[in-house]
Amino acid sequence: MSARDWHGSPTVALGVLTGLNALNYLDRYVVAATLPLILAGLAISDAAGGLLQSAFIITYALACPAAGWLGDRQSRMGLAAAGVLVWSVATVASGLAPTYAWLLIARAVTGVGEASYAVVTPSLLSDHYPPERRSRVLGIFYAAIPVGTALGYVVGGLIGEAFGWRAAFFVAGAPGAVLAFLLVGLAEPVRGRLDPPAVQAAKPLGVAPSLRALWVRRSYVANTIAQVIYTFALGGLATWMPTYFVRERNLSLGVATSTFGALLVVAGFAGTLIGGWLSDRLATRWRGAEFAVSGWSLTVSLVFTLFAVLSPDPAVFWPAMFVTLLLLFINIGPLNAAMANVLPADLRARGFAVTTMLIHLLGDAASPWLIGLASDRIGLTIPVLTAGCLLAVSGLVLLAARASLEADMRAGGPDAQGFAGSPPSPTRTNGAQ
Repeated sequence: MSARDWHGSPTVALGVLTGLNALNYLDRYVVAATLPLILAGLAISDAAGGLLQSAFIITYALACPAAGWLGDRQSRMGLAAAGVLVWSVATVASGLAPTYAWLLIARAVTGVGEASYAVVTPSLLSDHYPPERRSRVLGIFYAAIPVGTALGYVVGGLIGEAFGWRAAFFVAGAPGAVLAFLLVGLAEPVRGRLDPPAVQAAKPLGVAPSLRALWVRRSYVANTIAQVIYTFALGGLATWMPTYFVRERNLSLGVATSTFGALLVVAGFAGTLIGGWLSDRLATRWRGAEFAVSGWSLTVSLVFTLFAVLSPDPAVFWPAMFVTLLLLFINIGPLNAAMANVLPADLRARGFAVTTMLIHLLGDAASPWLIGLASDRIGLTIPVLTAGCLLAVSGLVLLAARASLEADMRAGGPDAQGFAGSPPSPTRTNGAQ
């Protein structure tokens, strides 16, 4: 492959962005893996420990709109590279923090860097691949979530147990400071070059017109609501499950984090790829397949979540946890593809930014702290179980909203009428409502 081919190759872009996305989640979840050590080392309460993740999520969510608006105006590759560098430096700084307050600040800065990367990367990949391939491509990209999260648990748990929690942050943060420069060598794809004409109409860049254009896409609204509920539940569980296994199942930190991480990487990787593949296959014959695949997987997960949380037997709770994780990750590719496919190219980064801000501000910004607060009073079992049950609620929202996705897909998005923010013509929506 020549230098020019490498510079603009969709495959290279997918590989680099996916690898950095894994590193993104490694840095994010090293806190969850080392949380028992941080609680003991800094002598803080469960609520204060949960606030470390909440502070990260709040700044992450607040930075998303600015990153999205910049991503629709400036070089997305440059913004992503800056984000990687910022989060990596802040992760190393977390390990150097002398007090709880400084650690809280460092985690908050990490959120700003990760937001700058996460918001623009789906838009970049959508301009490298046509709509009919986006579920699979985004499935590959988001398969980095379980891989990176699992690495965060393994790196944090094993290195933290052997060398202390500060060393885990050094190992997690250092690679990104180097790898950020890989993005500088990648070409910026032309916005919307692979989109059908119906979703290429120009969008006003003002805040109010942009929000109106998003609001009239009812599947976008339903998608965001479901992801808010999903993220509230999953964010709390991801932060506290290693601690739950240590306290309630009497496992060592190394065993809890490495076993949970191994299950997560296999189940998450397989679930994300299966979800993308299945959604693409069904979408050729069934509009709204993205919501159906995601909705059913989330709803069915409730059965296995109950066994994973309540059973005291490792022969039961580990396999149940594996199936739960598999079902949870099936939805990631389809839901992001559904969103990308109903948003015009020059609204896409803003659309993902608004959704990212909402799912985190209303979702996992609060849940780690709330679970910690409840744990200080009643223990971890009931808060963890409650969060697990909410995952099924998000699935029901998607199943109820499938007709709206069918309507938006049939209409080619609201721009099919030729102007921004207009609702789809009634004659172009499907009749199965």
